[in-house]
Amino acid sequence: MELHDLIYSRQSVRKFKDQDIPDEDILKILDAARLGPSSENSQNWHFIVVKNRDFMNKLADVIRDGIDKLTDDVKKVDETRALRFQKFINRFTFFYLGAPVLILVYSFNVHPAAYVEFNLAKKPQEEIDHLFLQNTGMQGLGAALENAVLAMMDLGYGTCLMTSQNWLHREIEELVEKEIGFSRDGWFLANMMPIGIPDGELRSPAKKPLEEMVTFFK
Repeated sequence: MELHDLIYSRQSVRKFKDQDIPDEDILKILDAARLGPSSENSQNWHFIVVKNRDFMNKLADVIRDGIDKLTDDVKKVDETRALRFQKFINRFTFFYLGAPVLILVYSFNVHPAAYVEFNLAKKPQEEIDHLFLQNTGMQGLGAALENAVLAMMDLGYGTCLMTSQNWLHREIEELVEKEIGFSRDGWFLANMMPIGIPDGELRSPAKKPLEEMVTFFK
């Protein structure tokens, strides 16, 4: 498929066929991510490839427990909001259980340009914190993951870049360390990518027209 066609046909996939993905295809996908750009070549990503169903179910238990606790707390203030949140998270998280592969994407914070210089110049902490507004590390990670998305589409697979579980990243990281043994100082769960062959009709919300997003100055 041509690059133009890949870009224009990309959609988030939340339903997958029950068919395994060869490890060599997974490595091709992650190798494309590896080549993504990053600030000062920090390459702030690490990928944990999960095919173990027992771990996937334990992960679901951790997420459900977190949802239940937060929902109960929010119900004390706003029951409607609590139930809406519960429905949203259930819908946009647990579909990963239907995927043959789940990629856990770890990252770390990347210092923005002028961070060292601001500290040397003893700038106010408020100005130093403001440097992180553009979140340099996540910009690079996003580019790397888009490489992965296009590579997997070219191989006939699909995914959905998941962040709906990130508010539970500490609990998930504890599970990963306990079950898989992966842990690095300063690293955190940034994304989850379920991968598989798309099953059924794909639908995506409408995109804004280009003219709303572009400003020319000639």
